[in-house]
Formats: sequence, structure tokens, C-alpha cells
Amino acid sequence: MDAADYIIVGGGSAGCVLANRLSEDPARTVLLIEAGGPSEGLMFRMPTGSYTLLGKPAVDWMHVTEPDPSLNGRRGSWNAGRALGGGSAINGMMYIRGDKHDYDDWAANGCVGWSWDEVLPYFLKSEDYQGKPSPAHAKGGPLGVSPLRIKHPLADAFVEACVQTGLRRLPEYCAGDVDGAFINIVTQRHGARSSTASAFLKPAARRPNLAIVTGAMADQVLFEGERACGVRVLVDGQPRTYGANAEVILAAGTLMSPSILQRSGIGAGSHLREMGIGVRRDAPEVGRNLQEHASYSSSRFADIPTYNTMLGPVDLARNVALYLLLQRGVMSTAPVHAMAFVRSDPALEHPDVKFSFAPFCGDTKGMSKRPGFTVFTNVATPKSRGEIRLRSADAMEKPVIDHRLLGHPDDMAAMIRGLRTLDRIFEAPALASHITGRNVPPEPPRDDAEWETLIRDGSGIGYHPVGACRMGADDGSVVDPKLAVRGVRGLRVVDASIMPTMPSANTNAPAIMIGEKGADLIRAAARGA
Repeated sequence: MDAADYIIVGGGSAGCVLANRLSEDPARTVLLIEAGGPSEGLMFRMPTGSYTLLGKPAVDWMHVTEPDPSLNGRRGSWNAGRALGGGSAINGMMYIRGDKHDYDDWAANGCVGWSWDEVLPYFLKSEDYQGKPSPAHAKGGPLGVSPLRIKHPLADAFVEACVQTGLRRLPEYCAGDVDGAFINIVTQRHGARSSTASAFLKPAARRPNLAIVTGAMADQVLFEGERACGVRVLVDGQPRTYGANAEVILAAGTLMSPSILQRSGIGAGSHLREMGIGVRRDAPEVGRNLQEHASYSSSRFADIPTYNTMLGPVDLARNVALYLLLQRGVMSTAPVHAMAFVRSDPALEHPDVKFSFAPFCGDTKGMSKRPGFTVFTNVATPKSRGEIRLRSADAMEKPVIDHRLLGHPDDMAAMIRGLRTLDRIFEAPALASHITGRNVPPEPPRDDAEWETLIRDGSGIGYHPVGACRMGADDGSVVDPKLAVRGVRGLRVVDASIMPTMPSANTNAPAIMIGEKGADLIRAAARGA
């Protein structure tokens, strides 16, 4: 196709959903444009295969941030999927929706239609749940969601230790309540990764009204007057133009959607002029409101084998063979097996710190030769903010990621309190009975100042960037609650960048929900509703 009714820019977690749902109408033509390539083969299908894909430029954007003063001037590596399926093709497969109050807060702050009760049907619409029947889950959708195929026994010990320190045990955390500890579920079907490329795009790809173009780097949205009429892309460095009869939909993710808007003349006027770009709409918030989970890893050595000691050459060959034959064993595992949300301050109304339990152990030099486990600590809904800017007007140049991962003092205070809470969980009998020594940090910090130094020196990202094309009811927001870009016509953003605030969750499931709801909003607009 050289033109289509709908052009979707970005074949990631939301983009593949949009391509499927919008092409369900045979009267509408849909063109999906993706900068990366296909996400096929064993390493994409086998859950642990993602470890071999991270850091490979063919499938990972491998963004690098500006020096972050809140991390003592360190630069960070922000991995992002560069293939059909986007992050869902290489992520940790964690399925979590967040807490009811996250979405109710969106609605209360002007995002009409985005309360928990209004977004829950879209979570359910996607889902083909493989666990025991539950009113919190649904069957028959495209996305495989399953209990862990293999669960490490220390995950149960972690949940029990959380209960012993006063947390609730949650048998079901997808019903809008994450206040407690639980064993998590994952985006898998029969032991294989269920990315949005395999779940949504592959079944739709045979439709004659859907075309998929890979290896096409989106440069800018084209306009006729105030209406978006197409997209200019670069294929092997050469420009190519596609026309849009109805709408252009940006689904390129939190790091790239604002960059495309800026190259299209929609952004802070002073910045666009500095880049030599004509100002179509002076929209200062494009690229701002960037949020990401700061993540600090605490680890302990353990008395039973963990995955870092179970994958020597012989074990690896045996486990790969087991996976190829039965889709079972260690190669079907996910990085995180259990989670807990805690109030670092008892006076808080909602949990503010998230723990993610992983049955492997290492440090900055790599995996340890001793068995152990790791708990990643995040502030659930961080207050720290950053921004995305252009480095130049050249689409092939990666954007500037200028973030303060721990820039807000409340986030640092919550991290310190949370890590002190985690120490108490480590000391609870269910987990303490398995601990044989400390790994990271090697010695207990003596005071808050030592904790702060450790956190600033050792924190990385949670792989959950959101917010740089903020949705809202105010004129300053980038998109309105129907995800339409303000000040122009025929252009929407439908991906994690529209989140006004981070939900208490890993962000893949919410991004898929945004794709589902976005598709309904687009179809309603086509009907004149």
C-alpha cells in the first residue's frame, strides 16, 4: 500500500493491537510501519531467549541517557524492543495491570473514560487466561496469560516472609488490588512468549486490508493544513511517503513518539527552532513528564540452587532440549516469580514501594557462581520527571533522554524506607532460613546517608518509561482523553507515552490495554460517535 485509511507508526505493544483491531473492519485499510524487523525464531519464542537479545542493536534500540545528576552523573542504558512486538518481544513477560486507584486518579484529574471500571473491560478483552477460572480474568482473547510454567521454591518463601512481616497474601492481584504479596503471572501460552506480534499481529497479517512495512524509520507526520495526511519514513536511508485517508496513529513508544511529533513541528517552539524545524504547534509539554522506575537490586546468597547456578554447559544443553521437546523447564521461566507492594510509611493510603523477586543472583560483573536471589526495589508511582528532546532534525539520530531518575526527594526517601522494609523481609523466618550470606550490598548500611549513596551509585531502570505525551483535559496536555493530539486533526498517540502518571505496575499490560481502548476510540470517531 502507498496509502491507507489508518497508518500506525510503531509495531510495539500497542501498535500490534491497533493493527489487529482496526483491520477487523474489511472496509478499512491499515498500514503498520515498524523501524525494526520481524520477531520470529527460537530466541523470541523461548522465554529465556530475551537474555540473548538485549544489547543487540538489530532488535534493541539501546538508548543511552544524558548524565543523570541524581545518579551521581552516571549515564544509563535504556533498552527498548526494536522489532515487531516492541518491548513485548524482549521483556520479562510480567503481567500486571496496576491498582484501581491508579486509573481512578487519571479519571479524577480530567482523563474522562479512563477510570478502573472503564479500562478493566479492555484488559479482559485482550486476555486468554490459562490459569484456573477467575472473575478477574477472561478467556478467548489473543494474548496468552498464564501462571508460571516453572516456579522456584524461594518465590513461595519470599511471599511467606512478606506475610510474616505483616503484608497480606494476595491470591488474585489483577482485580484492582495490589496491596500485598503474590506469585505473578506472565504473558505466555503453553510455555512460549506471547508477544503482541505473535498474539495480535500474526493472526491478522493474512488479511488483505492490512499491510506491514518493516525496516522503515518514521521521520515525520505530513500535513495538509491542520490535518495529518501521511507519514514520511526512511527505508535504507531513502525517503518514502505513505498517505493516510483517515488518521495517523503514533504508537512508537514513550521515547520515539514525542520525537516524531517534534520532527513534525509539534513541540516546544524554542526547541524546534533550535533544531531548524518549523513550528506547526507550540506544544511545550511534548517530551516532558517522562517517568521511569528507578530500580535498586538487593541480593542474598541461598542454600538451594538458583537459576544462575543451573545453566552450566551441560545443564543448558539439557534444558534447551527439554524446552524444544515439551516447552517446559528452566528455559520457560520468567525473570520475576513473585512481587509485593508495601507502604514504606504506615500513614500512606496506598502502597508506594514495589518489590520484584528473581531467583538468580549476580552483581555488576555478571552472574554469581553461588546460588542466590535478587529483589528489585522501585518506587511504585515515582514523582521524578525528565524529558525527551531531539538531538537533531535527523530521524536516524536517537533522541536526548534527559531524566532525573531519583530527582525528587520523596522518591529517594521512599526508596530508603522501602529497602529498610526489605531487610525486615529478609530477616523473616521463611526467607532467613535459606540465606547463607550477603551479596549486594555486601555490608548493611549504617544510616540513611549510606543508603542514599548506595542507591545513587547502584540504581538502574525498571524498563518502564511512560508519560512523554501526557493525556489530560487541560490545554497543555499533549493528547486529550480520546488520544487526539491537540491543535491538529487526524493524529493520535496510542501507546504508553500518554499515561499521565505511572501505574503501580510493570507497563506492558497497561500499554496493551491502551491499544485496545485506542482502537475503540478510533472506530467510534469513524462512526461519528
